[in-house]
Amino acid sequence: MQLEAHLRLSQGCLWFCKSSQRLFSLCTARRSSTNYYELLGVKSDATLEQIKNAFFNQSKKLHPDSDPSNPGLHSQFVQLNEAYRVLCREGSRRDYDLRLRYRNAAGPTYRSSSSTNSPSAEAAESMRYWEQFRQAQPQENTAEEREKRKKHNMHLVGYCMLTMLLSLSIHYFGFRKLEEVHNNFMDEKDIIITDIYSKSKERARMNGFKKQQEILRQKHAEFLERYKIRSDGEDK
Repeated sequence: MQLEAHLRLSQGCLWFCKSSQRLFSLCTARRSSTNYYELLGVKSDATLEQIKNAFFNQSKKLHPDSDPSNPGLHSQFVQLNEAYRVLCREGSRRDYDLRLRYRNAAGPTYRSSSSTNSPSAEAAESMRYWEQFRQAQPQENTAEEREKRKKHNMHLVGYCMLTMLLSLSIHYFGFRKLEEVHNNFMDEKDIIITDIYSKSKERARMNGFKKQQEILRQKHAEFLERYKIRSDGEDK
């Protein structure tokens, strides 16, 4: 149940972020009555490369530093940047096109009634504007859909638990096998060392103490000769 709640929370956050971006873009487009395409001097079906070129050309003309004596360039330059920000992104441009078509479709009625400053006309326009966001909101799921989603989430949780158990089992048997191989290696090593010790002990018993001392001195001399070591411990 906790996993289901987390999944629903993640879906809600994702939908809220997308809706917020669309709302911000559409609200920005509503604040300004300027057509962004006309401001950039391009057609509504212009490519992204054409929009970029038009923005660079217009920004050189409308930059406030180009004519410091003209205070109106600043607002025009701000509108130009806003137009480029909306049209250079696919999502915001699509929303702006929808908003532009909606405004053009409702334009004559709005303009004819706006001259009288009628509150009802403004209220109707506001209702039409916000209606698109109400339609974009997700509808309430029926009991059958909720049950299907619940089963799907339970299956997902079951698959996750099964994967975790399978991974734990593989790790457990893998470590057990590794421990078994290590123990066998150490046992074989102990057997070899014990066999060497037993043979050395038996050989020393058969040779006697003096004979064994002579053998050790001879082996020590061979060792010094092989590695060129002096009797005082320094290398030659």
